[in-house]
Amino acid sequence: GPTAPSAHSHLIGRYAAQVPGDGAGHGLMIVSAAAGGSPQAPSLHVLARADASFAAPDVFVEGPDGVVFGRPDVSLADDGRRATLTLPVQNADLLEGPLTGTEVTVTLVDGPRAAERLMTVAAAGTVPEIAQTASMGLLAVLGLAVLGGLILNLMPCVLPVLSIKLLGVVGHGGGDRRVVRLSFLASAAGIVASFLVLAGALIALQAGGMAIGWGIQFQQPWFLTAMTLLVVVFACNLWGLFEVPLPAVIADAGVHAGHVRGLGGHFLTGALATLLATPCSAPFLGTAVGFALSRGAADILAVFLALGIGLALPYLAVAAAPRVATMLPRPGPWMATLKRVLALALVGTGVWLVTVLATAAGSGTAIVVGALSAALIAVLAGRQRLADRWRPAGLALAVGLAVAAFLMPAGADQEPVRGGHAEHWQAFDPSSIPALVASGQVVFVNVTAEWCITCRVNETLVLNAGDVGERLAAEGVVAMRGDWTRPDDAIARYLASFGRYGIPFDAVYGPGIPDGEALPELLTHEVVLSAMDRARGS
Repeated sequence: GPTAPSAHSHLIGRYAAQVPGDGAGHGLMIVSAAAGGSPQAPSLHVLARADASFAAPDVFVEGPDGVVFGRPDVSLADDGRRATLTLPVQNADLLEGPLTGTEVTVTLVDGPRAAERLMTVAAAGTVPEIAQTASMGLLAVLGLAVLGGLILNLMPCVLPVLSIKLLGVVGHGGGDRRVVRLSFLASAAGIVASFLVLAGALIALQAGGMAIGWGIQFQQPWFLTAMTLLVVVFACNLWGLFEVPLPAVIADAGVHAGHVRGLGGHFLTGALATLLATPCSAPFLGTAVGFALSRGAADILAVFLALGIGLALPYLAVAAAPRVATMLPRPGPWMATLKRVLALALVGTGVWLVTVLATAAGSGTAIVVGALSAALIAVLAGRQRLADRWRPAGLALAVGLAVAAFLMPAGADQEPVRGGHAEHWQAFDPSSIPALVASGQVVFVNVTAEWCITCRVNETLVLNAGDVGERLAAEGVVAMRGDWTRPDDAIARYLASFGRYGIPFDAVYGPGIPDGEALPELLTHEVVLSAMDRARGS
């Protein structure tokens, strides 16, 4: 018969409502869980916020098997709306390593209010930064995201697409302002749309329980191969080896964009700029991405939208003042020469991607992909000399070469080929850090990857040069390097423990900073040496 509520439905509903959720309905938020204390007497610091002042907050922690957390000491601030709860570990001898980086389930209770969250224990030194970000609120983080996206335009990862940006400006010399405005708006739309696609992919991976981070697509051989082919095709287009006419629905009344016709070409330019920018982490970007990836889907979408707007600001500026582009000299024969020269920058990007592919999927796969890409260029160049009736066959051969190259990662080596490092760099081993610090040594951790251009800049100009290089190789200093070229859950958890989800990442430990201190994305000699002095306690 028809269903109807039983006499017990109200009672069931009352108690179901008491099951802890994310706390949003009660105005509660568990901001962070960070390690503290000493290796002999570790503790856990839980930071929480509430819309209405706390009355008698308590917290229950489910952590590593067998580990028991004691009753918390509670400290209230911000008119009782912020609580710091410190729980001692009562049986530290059962901990197999440091508390930092382990996963715990934290249940916060304040009278009838409750919240629960699964989180990774952060290093104590990062709690103020995380707390400050959380207390700023979403609007402030969105402001940081816009600023971080704007600064991303100046990072080394974006240098390969400067040729496309430059052509996008000089190609409009003497042109119509309306066309200039529409083309740059299309490029900005390509950037924003690409960031939203990245956000959607990260949300899906997060829902699947996978480790996520900024730029992780460069860990995948399929993505590296696709990007190699894409930049090769763009370079061939700049060389004039082929044209891509788009349907009239999306074309610009036949206006040539320098590499592809119409608004669709400008849109693709913005998308390419986004994909090549994501291996880099810029100032403020790490804070915004860390905030987003530790929250829900809505916050991830909002922050990534703000990042896209920030990266697109130069394009939006030209769209607002198209006179910047129209005052340049009119395109002429000189443009053909400029395009051929700038196409070499894209070819160089393709060579770099192949070298990254060698590390991610093995040298054999990379050599074949590089050879097929070179053959693709040769076929497109030779196709121009064929009779018209044979040109479709040449195009079909080019498409076949591209498909064959894209399928190569299916037979990739299981183990990547690792690049060599200087002798003083040791393998990344976070479990050994507390013992090294307890013995009075300074530990410097560097997380890098073959696809991270900013990491290479930091290594060349700072870590391997001058006083910093000598200090890292000196007695009493242990330099550890983690390679994140391929997916590595241990490294992903370690980064998350500092509230970071991207690289470059560097941290310093020592008697003066036992829980570690994360350094800025862009390093200088002064920043590194000062941090090492603080770590030593001097």
